[in-house]
Formats: sequence, structure tokens, C-alpha cells
Amino acid sequence: MSEQTLVSVLMPTYNGEQFVAETIESVLGQTYKAIELIAVDDASTDETAAIVESYAVRFPDRVRLERRRQRAGPCRRRNDALVLARGPILAWLDQDDLWLPEKTERQVEILEDRSDVGVVYTAFEAFDSRTGEMLPWQDDPPDAGEDMLRTLFVRGNIVPSISAVFRRAALEHRGLRFRDRDFSFGDDYYLWLSLALDWRFERIPEKLTRYRRHARNESSRIGRTNYHQRRIALLQEFLREFPEAGRRLGPARRRGLAGHYLDAANYEQTAGSRAGQARYFARAVATDPRWTLTTLRAQRARASQ
Repeated sequence: MSEQTLVSVLMPTYNGEQFVAETIESVLGQTYKAIELIAVDDASTDETAAIVESYAVRFPDRVRLERRRQRAGPCRRRNDALVLARGPILAWLDQDDLWLPEKTERQVEILEDRSDVGVVYTAFEAFDSRTGEMLPWQDDPPDAGEDMLRTLFVRGNIVPSISAVFRRAALEHRGLRFRDRDFSFGDDYYLWLSLALDWRFERIPEKLTRYRRHARNESSRIGRTNYHQRRIALLQEFLREFPEAGRRLGPARRRGLAGHYLDAANYEQTAGSRAGQARYFARAVATDPRWTLTTLRAQRARASQ
């Protein structure tokens, strides 16, 4: 390692033999060289662990592998990797996504120049794993000057975890670990909400991260469920753990929850469940009646044009 600040990359793996080598190469190919990649394998049944181990043998100072015998999910394995990490800067990466060469260098520069910034993330591009073609994908930047806590609460998770680096000190400030309540949902979102209580976020607008879309994406599996309801439960959990967040959000707390209830209602409508749609719509109205009804009137006006 050089005298640069060490960046620890946390990567859970599971049956990713098709992609994991390319992902590791994208980390090793960074222009910023003080990087350690910590892979925690979640009881893979294919050659994933063997592939990672081959890199650990070739690059013992840069790649580390820990194997687990029981399947516990990526949320648990990211926490396992966190325990092993040595760097004061942490990064999040999935086994099938890619970093462009200058990504880490650009992000570390911001963290070293601005002590108030706790998280730096980048724009990203989505691509089809089979064809390599770019896919249309919404990359949702925050409004200039907008409070990041409010943005995350109202709009949802706009920080792509695969592009983010963050300070270990930001975790230690409140004694945080990654949320491990679900097999594979919400640990990144909960983390960003928690860090937004104390730290600024900086977004690099250039697309320095590549998001691979394929049939086995975990996000695809989650997208086949009403994940809006799970998001609402996560936000309510967050408000219970950090009561100051509700005071700081003010009216945005009710508006945000009502908006997510509407999203859940729309999902149920698409799924053909009128009962589910009615249930979530009623919760939206109960949470913030004026905003909900105004939003619905605006939506109907746009649809009639």
C-alpha cells in the first residue's frame, strides 16, 4: 500500500462466478491504489469463492476473502466485512457491478478536502449484461441546496449504494452498523438516512459506476413485491430510533409517508388488488389528507390532458 488513505471495499458474494472476476478487476484497476477489497462469501455453491481466492493469492495486500458456511444474506455479510475492514474510508460494492478507473480517486479527493462531507457518490449507467447495451435508467440527483435527510425521506433512496464511499468516522459517531433486519433490503437506505442526520452528501455527476442488469439481480426479485410497504416500515423504524429526525423533518415527515403510501397503493392497483389499493390509499389520506388529495387531483388533471 502507498501512503494514501486506505479505502476498504465491502463486497458480499453469493453464486456470482459469472461476474465476480470482472468486478474485482474494476477495483484493482482504480487509479487510486490504496484499496483493500474484503469479500465475504455467503456459502456459494458455485466457483465464486474459488475465483475470489485466486485473486487473494495473487494480491494478498489488496484482496481478502472470508467464507461463511451458512447462507445469511448480503446485509449480514456486509456487516461481517465491516468488522474486517481496516480503512478509515469505506465503500460498498456488489459482486456484479463495475467501477470506472477514476471513481475512487475522485471521491477520496472530496472527502480529504471537505471535512463536513461524510458520503460521496456518483452518477451511474445501467447496462444489459447479455448484450452490453446501455439501458434507460433514472438517475435521480437531489435538488441543489436541498436538505439530504428530507430528500431521502420524501423521495426514497436516491443514493446508489454501489457508487458510494463514506467515512468510518461517520458510522462511529453514532455507533452505527449496517441494518440487518431483512435478508436483502434497506441496509443502504437506512444507513444514508442515519448519516444524513450529521453529515453532508456530495454527488459527482459523471457516470463513474456501471450497474449490471441481469435475470438474477437481487433488486429484480425485490421489485416483484410491494417494496413500498417495506420502505414505509423502515422509515417508521428510523423515526423511532432517531426521534430528532421527525422534529427536523417537520411537515415533510407526513408528506413523505403519505407519498410512499400512495406508491404502495399504485403498486397494488397494478397488481390487480383493489383491496390493497384501497387500504394504502386510506393510510395516505389519514397521514396527510390535504397533500394526498391535492396530489391526486393534480394527477387526474394531467391524465385528462
